[in-house]
Amino acid sequence: MTPTHLSRRAFCIGASILGASIALGGCASKTDTAETDNAGETAVGPDADLIIIGAGLSGMACARSAAENGASVILIDKAPFAGSTFQTSMGNVSILQIADNEEFWQFQDGPEDTMDDFIARYTKATETGKVDAPYPDYDRVKALMAASCETIAWMEELGVDFQQSFTKEMVGTDTVKPDASNLSDTLPGAFVVEQMVHALDNLGVDLRLSTEALELITEGDAVVGVRVDDGAESELRAPVVVLATGGFGASEAYCDELVPTINKIGFQYQGNAMNTGDGMTMAKAVDAALYEDCWVIPNVIVPARALTAVDPDFELLCDQSIHGKALEGGATATKLIVDAAGERFINEALPPIALATTMADRDAAPYFALFDSSDGEVVAVLEKGVGTDGLLKADTIEALAETAQLPALPETFAAYQAVAESGADEAFGKTAEKLTAYASGPYYLVSYVPSYVATMGGVKTNADCQAVRADESAITGLYVVGECTHRFMYNRSFVRHCSNSSALTMGRLTGKALAELSA
Repeated sequence: MTPTHLSRRAFCIGASILGASIALGGCASKTDTAETDNAGETAVGPDADLIIIGAGLSGMACARSAAENGASVILIDKAPFAGSTFQTSMGNVSILQIADNEEFWQFQDGPEDTMDDFIARYTKATETGKVDAPYPDYDRVKALMAASCETIAWMEELGVDFQQSFTKEMVGTDTVKPDASNLSDTLPGAFVVEQMVHALDNLGVDLRLSTEALELITEGDAVVGVRVDDGAESELRAPVVVLATGGFGASEAYCDELVPTINKIGFQYQGNAMNTGDGMTMAKAVDAALYEDCWVIPNVIVPARALTAVDPDFELLCDQSIHGKALEGGATATKLIVDAAGERFINEALPPIALATTMADRDAAPYFALFDSSDGEVVAVLEKGVGTDGLLKADTIEALAETAQLPALPETFAAYQAVAESGADEAFGKTAEKLTAYASGPYYLVSYVPSYVATMGGVKTNADCQAVRADESAITGLYVVGECTHRFMYNRSFVRHCSNSSALTMGRLTGKALAELSA
């Protein structure tokens, strides 16, 4: 039976997202506040056509697109600001430039790209450390990436000029970022967020910050609103609710349940502390299915928590810090890294994805990077950790091996020194420019773990971004975009900058399709 508050408008399958169709139970005018059902009882009317939970990249894109196409939108976020993680980013977004979208190309670089060539590169990247899982869903990947150039053109309507940042030869996908030449102290990501919020205001989107979504409201099998807390609890009603609440990286409980390796090895989370899996919890309560085989989007490897807790400067001992300029002498790509047996196991200069997956799959933690005393700035940081868990110091490699109980370390060190001096690493393939021989001691063994900035998992959705149950039946009125559902994009490894791209395009296409159905 159709919920009474939807009775004024009824829609059938008609619009499409990513090649599939969306079916809505209906939509009601944003000016309606109450209706009378057949029994003469007063039912609660909708507050808007769409309620979007989460004002990050995908949520803002969905809200803007829906409002541009005539829908009334309420956008809420528990944070006191919009933009989430993108606020502190350089704003890189992957695009796919093929003949079909040539009118939206951002730049030309080398031979023309094709969908087949892109998928070959994408497959190679995402299947690093591949697991037996039904991802990626290449139909959905193709559809999102084919629309990516148009999404950037749509973003440029806000007065944000995008420019080339990486080519497909460099990172697997052509990539653009906002032109930051005139931004002075403003990060490119923050500038994009600022322009998006301004557009939402002009479009009449009701943006409510510091407003926490508590639970979804249902009538029968349909989601019809959300209970919120903005200092006082209340209900918001709409025939469509879109979850754009991000991942679960900041939830210790979800990490333990879905990716136990995170806490077993001690992965450091460097993402948004607001990403606690709220959307997953709310969706699960209305019988939505969650993705299996969850994983993370790795960043660089960093010193273990025991050291970063002693002094945040330990976060600068990595290849590229997201918290400040990394110390050049602290780059792990030029160091020897060993496992709990004191053995070398990887090319230390491989991308973070490969380092993280190998550390997890090898199951030989703790892992250590070896430092000498040649860089005074680095030594000043290392000395802060002497005497704490996670860092050991000795004058010689032999003494260090004995203290750390790594009997294989002296032999491993001697072999690495020989490789560095010869410039030829036949065993692991590290390039000569990254092979730096060690100088004199004292020497330091520093415990390192992978870091991650986001998660792969969330609420299962179909090609329309509509939440589904375990039997794959769609949940009326509930849609999910962004990190809260992007597990289908990847197998095990993150494809650089594709999360920003899929978030924007998922939001844009979903918002447009839902608005067109509510017209």
